[in-house]
Order: sequence, then C-alpha cells, then structure tokens
Amino acid sequence: MPDTTDRDKLEQILTGMIASSRNLTLYPAEHPIVKNQLKKLVLDLESLLDTRDKLTVAIVEEVLVFEGVPFYQPNLAVREFQRRMEERGVNAVEFHKGLDALEIQVWSQFLLEDAQEIREMSASKYLAQREIKHIQVRDAREVYNRALGIVSEMMGEIRMGKIPKAESAKKVVADLTRYILTDRPALLALTLLKNYDSYLFNHSVNVSVLSLALADALKMPKEDLHPIGLAGLLHDIGKILTPKNITLKPYDLTPEEWEIMKEHPIKSAEILQKMQGISELCVRLVYEHHSRYDRSGYPALEDGHQIHNYSKIIAIADTYDAITTLRPYQKPFHPREAIMIMEKLSGKALDPIYFQEFVRMLGIFPVGSLVRLDTGEIGIVIENNPQSPLAPRIKVIIDASGKKIADPFEVDLAHPKPGDQVRNLVAPTDPLIFDIDLTKLT
Repeated sequence: MPDTTDRDKLEQILTGMIASSRNLTLYPAEHPIVKNQLKKLVLDLESLLDTRDKLTVAIVEEVLVFEGVPFYQPNLAVREFQRRMEERGVNAVEFHKGLDALEIQVWSQFLLEDAQEIREMSASKYLAQREIKHIQVRDAREVYNRALGIVSEMMGEIRMGKIPKAESAKKVVADLTRYILTDRPALLALTLLKNYDSYLFNHSVNVSVLSLALADALKMPKEDLHPIGLAGLLHDIGKILTPKNITLKPYDLTPEEWEIMKEHPIKSAEILQKMQGISELCVRLVYEHHSRYDRSGYPALEDGHQIHNYSKIIAIADTYDAITTLRPYQKPFHPREAIMIMEKLSGKALDPIYFQEFVRMLGIFPVGSLVRLDTGEIGIVIENNPQSPLAPRIKVIIDASGKKIADPFEVDLAHPKPGDQVRNLVAPTDPLIFDIDLTKLT
C-alpha cells in the first residue's frame, strides 16, 4: 500500500500528464515547454518506480484507485485524467520501469485523441501500433476481442482432432471477471456484438460475460466466479463437431438432426474432461447447461441428480444471448422483447428467482436498448440505475429533428446536471428504423 508521500507524487504525475496533453495542443512536440514537461514526468515516474516494478492506476466503482487507495477528493487535473480514461474505455493503466519521454508523449497524445475512435479500435491497440511497451492499458474491448480469438483458436484445434490447452482461456476469464467486478456496464455493452459469420465465438464470449454478471448480481462467492465464467466461455465448445448443415439449417431440424444437435453438451463436457486444469465443477456446468429448470431438457439426467445452481445461471445467459442474436432460423429480438419471451420460460426452462435477478440486473431497458425520449431525441442505454429503473444513463445519438448527432452526449435521466433540460424515457424503439450500428456507440 502506498504511503501519503507516494500518493502525493502520483497526484503530481497525473496532473503533469494533463498539463503535457494541454501543451501538445498549444506547441509542437519539439518545443522546450513540451520537452521539459515530459522530462520531468519521466523523472517523477522513475522515482515512484524505484521501489516497484510497475505503477497501476485503476478506476474501481467510478473512483480512481492507486494500489488499493482511492482518490476520494482528487484535484481538478486528476478528475480530468480519470474522465479521459473512462471516455476511452480504459479502466486501468500500468506504467512499467524503463519508460522514456517519447512513450509519455504518446500517452499524452492518447489522452487527446477522439474517444469514440479509441473505443472502436481499443486503447491497447492504439499503444501497440506505436510500439509503446512500458505503458499498458486494460480496456474492455481488448479483453473481449482476446476472448473471441481464444475461443476461435480452441475450436479450430478441436476441429483438427486436438485437445486444446486451458491456460489462455483461464487467463482471459480472469480478466473478464475483473471487469465484471469493476466496470460491469462496459463489458455488458460489448455483448451487443453480434457477428452472424462468427456466431459461435461471439455467443460463447457473451454467455461468459452475462453469466459472470448474473453470478455477481446474485452475490455468489467470488472464488466461484471463475469456474462459472469459464463454463460460460466453453459451454458450446463441442458444437464445433456438429455438422454445419445442422447448426446452420435455416428451418426446423428433423427428429434425427435434433438428436445429433442435443449431443453437443455431452461432447463439450467430454472435451473439457480431457483438458488439463479444468475443474469438475466447470465440466458439470457445461454438461448441464441445457438441462432446464424443470429437468425436461437434455441430456437426460438420472433420478436424484440435482442440477447445479450455477448451471441455471449459464442457462439464462445462454437463452438471452441466443434470443437477441440473428440465427439462420430466427430474426434477432430486441432486448426488451427477449425478456418478455424469457418471462414465459420462467419456472419451466429457467429458474424463476435467478431470472428475476437477471431482469433487475439488465433493467427494464437493458444496456444496448435504443429508446425514445419525451424531447423527441433518441438515445442508447449505456448503464442502468437500479434505484430508478425508468431513468437509466443514456447516450443521445439522434436529435429531436431526427438527425444523427455528430458528437453524441451522455445524459443521466435520474440525475440531470443543474441547468440541463429534464428528459424522460418514453418507450423503446427499433435501431433498424434509424440505420444504427449499436456496437459502435457503446
């Protein structure tokens, strides 16, 4: 834990980074004012790094934290630093020994770049393209994309008859878990990613994220989040062995084809059993994820076999993501429509208590919902407010005249800023009407 002196030094450093960014808007990079500020920042960082290998600054529950100690009353510059991190989708930055003035200059420039463009490409990719090795960021999109790549790679190995290693999957689930605990809305927003061509990969990652979020909302033990997230990530891994003419069939399966489809939880569990480092609990959750709350699902369970509570969590996540995704045999449903469909499955396929918590977690208007305001504006829900379900935080993207806004802005309907226009949510609306790609707006 840092002492007061270290915390004060860090506050000076973060203030200096904002000053450095402002200098770059006024002077060329070669100007003495810019160079001197960068040199001072390097010296200050080296001083703090003298007793540690890296210096980590993170945002936890909207508070900036340095080695477990929060900045509860930061100065204006530190608040500005936090805001710029949040806008660019970064919830943690690490400064490592060996950094130089050029890397600090790139970081200072990063804090000036268009936030939406950074979110779309990922902050980590921005730094990697500029060969920055001693400054590392954690951002939700990068972790999500890494999870996609790992699932794709593992399924490719299975298709070739190999048994994949579990280490990379376990590491990325640890990162996903960390995000769920520190910035759940940012990660939930990425479950809007719906790529029809790589449905199985997107679906696997989305189920992992949604399962982790629900388990956390249900206050399951923290040590159990990892096996739940890993089971969500790998629940359909055996489906890669199901013939494509069945998984991609655009209409009802024949009884024979349906029997083949129902084998995938067994195949998935069998693959996991052969992988080193996978717990029995994880295997069980994968095996049971289609068992249904009323035990009418598949595979058939022996008398006396109790479905694990965590399998019920994965079943809810699996159902929600499947309903809200374009499939060969189904149009995607709006998140609000999906909840209404799942309401009918509650108590039958889905655990009713867990489902109600899932609804509370997502909100009446789930993250990613496009909504109309009483001002005539259109916005996208980016975070729910449990105390005021009808007043989430939204990003306004279309003005009252129906024109797309070049620079969308955020509004907290429950807590409008002094002097701001009061806005109320009227109803959900269809993104297809407005030709909107929601994944680029979260």
